[in-house]
Amino acid sequence: MQCYLITDHRRLFREGEPYTEATAIRRLVALAQFAAKKGINYLQLREKDWSARQLTEVAAAMTAVLAGTRTRLLVNDRFDVALAARAHGVHLTTRSLPAKIVRQCVPSGFLIAVSTHNRREIAEAEGFADFAVCGPVFPSGDKPVLGLEAFAELARTTSLPLFALGGIGPDQAAHVRQAGAAGIAAIRAFAKEFLASSNLDT
Repeated sequence: MQCYLITDHRRLFREGEPYTEATAIRRLVALAQFAAKKGINYLQLREKDWSARQLTEVAAAMTAVLAGTRTRLLVNDRFDVALAARAHGVHLTTRSLPAKIVRQCVPSGFLIAVSTHNRREIAEAEGFADFAVCGPVFPSGDKPVLGLEAFAELARTTSLPLFALGGIGPDQAAHVRQAGAAGIAAIRAFAKEFLASSNLDT
């Protein structure tokens, strides 16, 4: 099953550890190395509160680390940043430009992923996106839960590969696979594993 790691720089610090932006940047690059070592298929740089300049610099550094590996870097929302940083693609949210429009603005081979929650959003991306992330399948945060049965129904009605997101750990992976998921997407689970397996600097 394919894996999609989504970043959150705030989760790359252990409890009580002081935060600095410089450390966050180093750890995001280290996270890219971690993803490549694990053979993770996709890595989304999802730092919504960072400027375009910050995102471009970090994305470029992460892309360089991933050169020659199977892991592909996608930048959340900003396909212009992804292009400037020579990243592999973009992840479009429900508030981003539609995949149909973005596809006309990017070169061949540029990856487009989309966030989806229902059949309408999936249908709008079909033929333009490479895959979709759909959920939350299980309880995660305060968002309405889609549920495993509804996810399975969506997977049956589209040719677009669907990645299951939301409350997915090792115990849930087998269930979403049986429901038709092409892969799993996660933030917390991968961040926790990264922290547990890394000798982090300060």
